[in-house]
Amino acid sequence: MAATGGRKIMIPLDGSSHAEEAYKFYMENIRRDGDQLVIAHIVEPPSLPSFSLKSGFNVPTEDWRNIIMESSKKAAALEEEVHYRAAQKKMKMDYIVEPSKRPGDALVDIAWRTNCHMIVMGTRGLGDVRRAFLGSVSDYVIHNSRLAVTVVPSKRRGSSSSGSGSGRPGGDS
Repeated sequence: MAATGGRKIMIPLDGSSHAEEAYKFYMENIRRDGDQLVIAHIVEPPSLPSFSLKSGFNVPTEDWRNIIMESSKKAAALEEEVHYRAAQKKMKMDYIVEPSKRPGDALVDIAWRTNCHMIVMGTRGLGDVRRAFLGSVSDYVIHNSRLAVTVVPSKRRGSSSSGSGSGRPGGDS
């Protein structure tokens, strides 16, 4: 591969601060002229309220419609923002939206289908117990993708960039 670019880099974005940190990390540390971004937005089906016998057999269609409309608005706003940023930096970009109950699986599939060279993604920073029960999208992608995967950890709560420690194990304090 040429040193001046020509790479396809996938960055999953979902509107979260964790995904945003990964995008910023890419822009500040990995980006090369000539890169093409593949922005993947996985839309998990929304949790819709169910109807109960207390309210008769009335299906809460208005609630369902509002939830789906809100989800669609958020996805459209994210897409608009991503296209704006790419245009500002004069970057080539594909924006892919896919529904899936299994986001890790969908991300691995998108990266393979679009011939990406690398995946740069954020992590929610789940604790060991929560990760054991809930699983981790970044863990899934690391273990199931055949590509290089850069996982950008979330910033730790309570830490500050002007703190006394380096934030690294064994760092100066």
